Amino acid sequence: MKPFLRLIRPINCLMASLAVLIGSYLGGISSMVPVLFAMATAFSISGGGMVINDYYDKDLDIIYDHKRPIPSGDVSLKAAIILSFVLFSIGIYISLWINYYALLLASVNSALLVGYAKDLQNRFLVSNTAVSFLVGSTFIFGGLAVNNFIPSLLLAAMAFFANTTREIVKDIEDKEADATKNVRSVPIVLGEESARTISSLLTLVAICITPLPLLLGIFELWYGLTVVLSVAVFVWSVVLIERKEDPSRIQGMLKLGMLLGLIAFLVGAF
Repeated sequence: MKPFLRLIRPINCLMASLAVLIGSYLGGISSMVPVLFAMATAFSISGGGMVINDYYDKDLDIIYDHKRPIPSGDVSLKAAIILSFVLFSIGIYISLWINYYALLLASVNSALLVGYAKDLQNRFLVSNTAVSFLVGSTFIFGGLAVNNFIPSLLLAAMAFFANTTREIVKDIEDKEADATKNVRSVPIVLGEESARTISSLLTLVAICITPLPLLLGIFELWYGLTVVLSVAVFVWSVVLIERKEDPSRIQGMLKLGMLLGLIAFLVGAF
């Protein structure tokens, strides 16, 4: 059982479920039943994505992480592909009991996770945006469960741009290793300077999104007071990017900015 749990990465799946819960909370929860269904869907589909990713990464894991369940022989390839199929199927089936919009998003995300694992992760910029879409869509999925995704849509947009920045910064850090694996990342294709410029611009877009809940009348003063902290961290992240600071430090700041932005959205909804 333990090798299968390591393959699924339940902590990551729980984080996806938590994002769904937050999206539901922002939209206004009137019944916990569809929310719990949505959380179970996110957990199952995320688990399926983890498994299928390890399935397609088996050759690289033999070299770089041979202790993973598949290259170590703890889980067979057949068992892994069956487990992934079962997890995706369970997630999509549960989403059917929420509403058709949830079913559509669950199906799209499942297909995207399979496509990412099989091919998309090596494609220029597609890998970055695919991962960021998946991150942001979990909040929207929670909003769909309570039939009000507008507040979560803004949070998802902010998460999308901030996470895309983080993905590109991570590519800068992994540039040498990715070059040996023929990965067409942004810094490899366009150069490190262009990658940093794109990262800065995407972060500025995330910053520009932060006042929209106030301007649209979705949230009031408390949101404005708390989101300032998120904006400050994002601005500092841009400074670090332009200074060519350590990518690991920049990633940490971007994560902090996203967390503070999430807290601001929760304060606004409360």
